Amino acid sequence: MLVILSSTMAYPTVPFNQAQFSIDYINKYDLNEGMLFSLMRKNRTAIIIIGLATLFMISPLLLNHQALYGVDGPFQYSRIYEAAMQLKNHNFSFINLYSFQQAGRIVNSLYSPLVAVLCGALLLLVGNWFRFQIITLFIVYFLGGYLMYNAAQKLRLPRKLAIALGVIFLSSSAVYGFLFGIMWRSIAVSLLPIFIGPILDLYHGDWSLPSMLKLGIFVGILAQFQILTIGMFLPFLIPFFIHGIWQSKQKLSTSLNFLAGVLLALRTCLESFQEYSQEG
Repeated sequence: MLVILSSTMAYPTVPFNQAQFSIDYINKYDLNEGMLFSLMRKNRTAIIIIGLATLFMISPLLLNHQALYGVDGPFQYSRIYEAAMQLKNHNFSFINLYSFQQAGRIVNSLYSPLVAVLCGALLLLVGNWFRFQIITLFIVYFLGGYLMYNAAQKLRLPRKLAIALGVIFLSSSAVYGFLFGIMWRSIAVSLLPIFIGPILDLYHGDWSLPSMLKLGIFVGILAQFQILTIGMFLPFLIPFFIHGIWQSKQKLSTSLNFLAGVLLALRTCLESFQEYSQEG
């Protein structure tokens, strides 16, 4: 049922050329900035189309100036409100102090605590639930669509088809359902396309340390939203893992790199919980 809501610094021991340092720094900054704008120009059409599609998907809320309190609303919004109040009052605790209902007393410390804190900070920043929902919906839908477009580009699909896939993906029930259900599963699904690059690396035997660490970071990020999605997704990597390690010429080094990625994923999953619990 849906309910509608209203709205020690070390000194240098070698001569230091400050002018040359400044020039090098500026050139490097300009280069990075140029690369960013070049990337945006290259994907301008995709960004515009996916952005317009996202605005169209959330237009009913914008036109009616109303937010939806979905199926998981009492649970998720209670967690976010709890995080926001702890941030606002600088009163951090392992247990919930400002909310309860279906959320449970320690749920924020056990269930995606980092995401809850980020959402709570956003809620404090924007000031009300309507703005919060509009911004979060736009981020989830646009990010899902653009990640799918980027994944299709990695698979070397035609640009028009890649854009179409991005729009179809962001409007699919698995992602669009975030509007009606406020379910973290929809956010986790919207992030799945980021694994296309690491999957290709696994398949082609590119088990370099940066590639494996990137995979570990992605797994850790996804686990912040829903463990169930990770549990269903990880077995999907097994065929690519087997093919990649069979193709590899240096199985020992690649296996060690893969292990480093696994350890980083575990660390990413557990770190936020450990830090939050220590504060309590």
